[in-house]
Amino acid sequence: MTDYPIDEIFRRAKLGELAVYPPKDEFGYNVFGADVYTKPRRFLLLDDIVLLPPQFTPERLEKGIELLREPLYTDVSTETSVGGFRVRMPVVCAAMGGTHIANLIGPKIAKGCAEMGVVYSLGENIAAIRGYDERLTNQPSFKERALAYLENLKDGYGGLVIQQSVEDENLKLWEKVYTDPDFDQYVEEGLIAFEIKAGQGAKPGLGGEVLVSREVALRIKDHYYIPEDPEKVVKDYYERHSAPGTFTEDILASQIRLIKNNFPRVKVFLKTGPYRDLDRVIEIASREGVDAITIDGKEGGTGMSPIAGMRDLGLPTVACLGAIARARDRGIRTSLIISGRLYDGSHVVKSLALGASAVAFGRPLVYACLGSIPLAPTFIKRELFRNPLLRELGKVALKWGVRGEGCTKGVVNYLKSVENEVKMLTSALGKYYMDRLSREDVGALNRDLAELFGIRYVYSAPEATGKVVQRGVELS
Repeated sequence: MTDYPIDEIFRRAKLGELAVYPPKDEFGYNVFGADVYTKPRRFLLLDDIVLLPPQFTPERLEKGIELLREPLYTDVSTETSVGGFRVRMPVVCAAMGGTHIANLIGPKIAKGCAEMGVVYSLGENIAAIRGYDERLTNQPSFKERALAYLENLKDGYGGLVIQQSVEDENLKLWEKVYTDPDFDQYVEEGLIAFEIKAGQGAKPGLGGEVLVSREVALRIKDHYYIPEDPEKVVKDYYERHSAPGTFTEDILASQIRLIKNNFPRVKVFLKTGPYRDLDRVIEIASREGVDAITIDGKEGGTGMSPIAGMRDLGLPTVACLGAIARARDRGIRTSLIISGRLYDGSHVVKSLALGASAVAFGRPLVYACLGSIPLAPTFIKRELFRNPLLRELGKVALKWGVRGEGCTKGVVNYLKSVENEVKMLTSALGKYYMDRLSREDVGALNRDLAELFGIRYVYSAPEATGKVVQRGVELS
């Protein structure tokens, strides 16, 4: 069973912007109003941070003077810049690799992200497993997924982020993209970034894992576990273990310089994980001029992430946000993207208030896409894929289900619901631009989080702000 609030994600994928409003009865009325306590709590420590709307809103007055009317939440602009990319909203599609479902629906997710003008990332093993331009399996190739995104971009919004495995002939994929005529116009328009993968929340220091067929395993035999004992093979599928990469401070700095020197026309991103020396990683990468750093909390990551002990490995997402807040205090202005089990508009607004430039969503976009396919929600919620027969039937159903535009519509609806929620919450804070969100807009329900971020502990009385005079009498 997924640990995401799956029903909420499916509802967003179905209703879009309307998902943030209370359900209506058969006559179209909401009889009892919103029940704010139906939303699941304690999903993350981030739920112990609350938004603190003010009574006095000078920025609302400023916006009203600009508009010559009372501002509405729809007047909030979610447009911003992430890693040099102009985006419609501060959301990134987290890198998803060549695993079966993520790759099968990858082009559909890509089209939805392009329509919504958000950044789209491609995982490091797609080209190696599925092929660069020609399909090496019965699933979309790297180029199919990349162009499904780039060819559907609108009005200059968005950007494509491309990872590459260190063991798959270093720089080879990036070199192909950089010299491929099909990508040239997008490179010239500044719509492509190359991302160094230095870590991932679910598997820090382990690299990526994925099950592949025997044919693929033999074609790219390095870093595959091919057991001699047939009983260890699951229906002729084998495990691919990609290298995590070895880093020192000098190696990281050198890799960034190498990419910037070899590929001057693209942006440079870095993806890192929930490491104890995260502050130093951010400092070095920023000093070397990366355009953005994605930080994946220990709750992040998908694929064949090991289970044993992983929940105890690395910093939680909220602690990674703490590293972002400290970076801002040190004056670091590099785009910093946070990921790790985040899924709604409140997570976006809180993260931006604490210093993040954007929030990355991974699996929620997969669920939003699958939610449009008949029986897929039931298949996921009831874990029917664990039954071998139903799993094979499910694969057939998915192949047919993704042929229409329903999957893309589910992604668009989901992102629209998040966008609508971000606008409502930002307006409630009396602000109308993403870069105006700050730590004054959030408070903590426990003292540890308040101390971590240097924000208000909501159960402590705020300091007096000055003398008050009432009818000529000064009040203390």
